[in-house]
Amino acid sequence: MSHRLSIGLAGLAGLTAIMLPLRAWAEEPTVPAEPPSTTANAAPGNQPGEARQARVRVTGPYLDMRSGPGRGYPVFYAAEKDEWVVIELRHTDWFKVRTARGPVGWVSREQMKQTVTEDGVPFELADPTLNDFLNRRFDFGVGYGASKKTSITRVWAGWRMSDTLSLDLNIADVQQRSATTGLWTASILAEPWSDQRISPFIGVGVGRFHHEPNKSLVNSETQDGNMGVLTLGVRYFLSGRTALRVDYSRYAVFVSDTDYRNYQAGTIGLSIHF
Repeated sequence: MSHRLSIGLAGLAGLTAIMLPLRAWAEEPTVPAEPPSTTANAAPGNQPGEARQARVRVTGPYLDMRSGPGRGYPVFYAAEKDEWVVIELRHTDWFKVRTARGPVGWVSREQMKQTVTEDGVPFELADPTLNDFLNRRFDFGVGYGASKKTSITRVWAGWRMSDTLSLDLNIADVQQRSATTGLWTASILAEPWSDQRISPFIGVGVGRFHHEPNKSLVNSETQDGNMGVLTLGVRYFLSGRTALRVDYSRYAVFVSDTDYRNYQAGTIGLSIHF
């Protein structure tokens, strides 16, 4: 009896020695296999601390990304079909986007039509608004003014250096019965209420003039010289990319070291902003 019991205990000990490693192996946690990388087709997340931004998916063959907001900048990356991009900024007809792979570049409004939102609907592109006018950087325009004896045509180009200051370049052609005068001026314009739809401005500048009398006159000598200009005006946003501009300018023309003459002119015109 005692011999059988010792054999049974020995067998039980051996079975226990076998079962313990098996139990430990069964309880060992398994590590699931990682899914294949989908970085390119995943919607890129917002950076820590930043506001939620719009994400769109490319539905066309590709999305050309340029190094700056304009066709003059080179294409350095092409987002592929089904790739997600985050819209970080809009500047007129160009969108600054960031891809899941990291590149950040500018995409034209025309190409953004080949994208859809996270809900699967086509990305809607709003037309230029008052906000685009208030945040413009460049504008170009043409104005015209006339009186009984004189007409003036003015062409201008402006570069906004800050919210309230801009550089304004003007070329004007003044037609009179007895002469034709060309005016070239560069002015600094100040707009104290530049965040409004109606924005008055005042400017001071310098320039050159070229006065050419009609050849039929006895005294038909041409005159060239320097001048100063003071301008008062107002801009009014109309719609899209157009604004109405009204100018009134006073010119101090220095005919010689001891002689100067005062002229004044008013114009009204349209400008296009970017």
